[in-house]
Amino acid sequence: MEALLLGLSIGFAAGISPGPLLFLVITSALRGGWRAGALAACAPLVTDLLVVAGTLLVLDHLPHRALAVLGVVGGVVVAWTGVQTYRDATRASLARGREPAPPAAHALRRAATVNLLSPHPWISWATALGPLTLHTWRGGHGAAVALVAGFYVTLVGAKVAVAVLAGGTGHRLGDRGYRLALRVAAVLLVAAGAALAVEFAPQLR
Repeated sequence: MEALLLGLSIGFAAGISPGPLLFLVITSALRGGWRAGALAACAPLVTDLLVVAGTLLVLDHLPHRALAVLGVVGGVVVAWTGVQTYRDATRASLARGREPAPPAAHALRRAATVNLLSPHPWISWATALGPLTLHTWRGGHGAAVALVAGFYVTLVGAKVAVAVLAGGTGHRLGDRGYRLALRVAAVLLVAAGAALAVEFAPQLR
């Protein structure tokens, strides 16, 4: 029970913390409705199997520059996503933006790419969650499974809740407010991408 509560707590904190994936969830919900945002929120369920397996396997042998390279590449991808969103906002319309299937599918693909290339999940698992999971696993396999399951339930659940809230405001925004909201989200994405690149670029030397 302790491991489950710990996983739920860490996952909830991570789920509501500002970051590239959360901004992308909000952007996707504004553009394609809450379903698109919810699908974007599910990106960790698609990508983190690789993240978790990779970090647990090479936790003690990860090259020093690996996370730095990943951080810079991830920052560029996040920033470019923001630029594209800003460009789309020029002619964005709620009437066009509410076609559910294409935006939703695109939202999941884009969010999965951003999450996989972002250093945040890699760093979290390499420095905190990985060691904690390994330690819990040695004490009992069931507790370790509960820890990881609890973490992802609240991580994804919190982001889905944000998507529902953001998507539900679309019908009251109008096209002008919708475009403004898209631009704000786009600027946040560019800022997040730039911050990632600036933070990790010095470590490439």
